[in-house]
Amino acid sequence: MANVLIIDDDYCIRTLYQFLFMEAGHTPQVAKDGQEALQMLETFIPDLMLLDISMPVMDGVEFIKELHRQTISRPELSRIPFIVLTGENFVKMKEHHAIVGNPDCKAYLPKMTQQEQVLSLVERILTEYGKM
Repeated sequence: MANVLIIDDDYCIRTLYQFLFMEAGHTPQVAKDGQEALQMLETFIPDLMLLDISMPVMDGVEFIKELHRQTISRPELSRIPFIVLTGENFVKMKEHHAIVGNPDCKAYLPKMTQQEQVLSLVERILTEYGKM
């Protein structure tokens, strides 16, 4: 199955999706912010990421910008699809060019989205990328 990186400052969200993906047969890893996620990318290359926007230390937008910068020296980090799962609204997101229009951003979902819908979307994207 697939490696999934869950990046969210909310412990309950991280834990919920970690168990959801484990039960579905995937290998999930969790990070509480973008900085921790970047450190994890030293040893764990995800097939897909679930990303929150508003986080302390390094938010989701800065994480995506830094990830893009690192792909120059680490091409294995390029083209990792991600799903934004956040409490922020899309109107506000239009100012974040690292997210809106990014071809690797496959969906923008509210945190209230049913878990089964998120899992179904993740597995559809992984299938499209040949990771399942």
